[in-house]
Amino acid sequence: MARLLLLTAGTEGDVRPFVNLAARLVARGHEVGLAAPAGDAEMVAESGARHLKLAIDFRDMARQGQAHAAGLPGLIDRLARPGTLTRVADALFETTARGRSFRPDAIIAHPKYTGAADLAQALQVPWAQVALLPCIAPTAVVPNAALFARDMGPWANRASYCLTPLLARPLAGRTDRWRAENLGLPPRRKAPPPAARLVLNAFSAALLPRIDDWGPAVATTGFWRAEDDTAADTGLPIEAAAFATRATARRRPLIHIGFGSMSGVDGNGVARSLARAIERADVAALVTTGWGGIDGRALDRLAGDRVLVLDRMPHARVFPHVDLVVHHGGVGTLASGLMAGRAAVICPWGADQPFWAARAVDGGYGLRGPGLRQLAAGGLGTGDRLGRTIRR
Repeated sequence: MARLLLLTAGTEGDVRPFVNLAARLVARGHEVGLAAPAGDAEMVAESGARHLKLAIDFRDMARQGQAHAAGLPGLIDRLARPGTLTRVADALFETTARGRSFRPDAIIAHPKYTGAADLAQALQVPWAQVALLPCIAPTAVVPNAALFARDMGPWANRASYCLTPLLARPLAGRTDRWRAENLGLPPRRKAPPPAARLVLNAFSAALLPRIDDWGPAVATTGFWRAEDDTAADTGLPIEAAAFATRATARRRPLIHIGFGSMSGVDGNGVARSLARAIERADVAALVTTGWGGIDGRALDRLAGDRVLVLDRMPHARVFPHVDLVVHHGGVGTLASGLMAGRAAVICPWGADQPFWAARAVDGGYGLRGPGLRQLAAGGLGTGDRLGRTIRR
């Protein structure tokens, strides 16, 4: 059996797919090391993999508005934050270097781990890069989804993939020092690291079918789900089940609203818009506040018995029991809704969310709602528009 090193970083949408992959590999007898944020220790423990803890709090970064900057302006903003960039890079480098002691036979890495190729070079092992969205393998068919949502034409689509490596450009000197001190390697310009042997598109071909100009080294695997998602559906939590029963008695459709790890917006404004939408649509809503994109207390006060507000609920226990899911368009949440057979109303903020919203609408899997920034403005018109969309 193989020893496999998995490297990931970011929010739950970045970490959960790797946890699911690790669990499947462990179940098949492989030895797995999983580098992931220290705050995700409980999640990693579920997989049975050895946890290489990454000392970066992405939740704190999100609160500061640094983790989810949108599109090309967000890219420029991050490049203009040398303190943040070097702090994250140093933590990723340190964790990558510790992976050397795991002695892996192969490496599977999230794009944030720019040192994955260097570690593979030092260990002389193959490595694969994981794309949770189309942002690695250039194509003329769709743009780099980390930065752009809509088709810009063949030339511009392909050119957009050249922008992603710019994030690591300011770290060239730091990378070479790390290579020398931790891996015993010369500078990259003298000994370039190997390209990934595979690019694994960890999303569904139902949302983005295979593209011919990707070539044979790019594989679309489908979403990396748990071995048996249906086993995780143990029914609604007790409080939520009682709320659902009351909603049924009042003949109100039951929906779920949650914006995952989104933060850095006016949660009170979002609450005002949601309260208006819930009233306008005449629904009952299970609401999860996540990382702070929704002010739960304000929503509870404004919407009264139409809502039940909780910090979080597992998607697998909730989505099969609601009529509709309102969310931010994160690919993990979108996948959970599709797996449960539930349509979505998507209120994107930034990053890849507008791209996935467009793919879901084009595929007939959901509708586009007001953006999260529009909801944060708290206007009655925005709430009314979302309410009408929910009723559709």
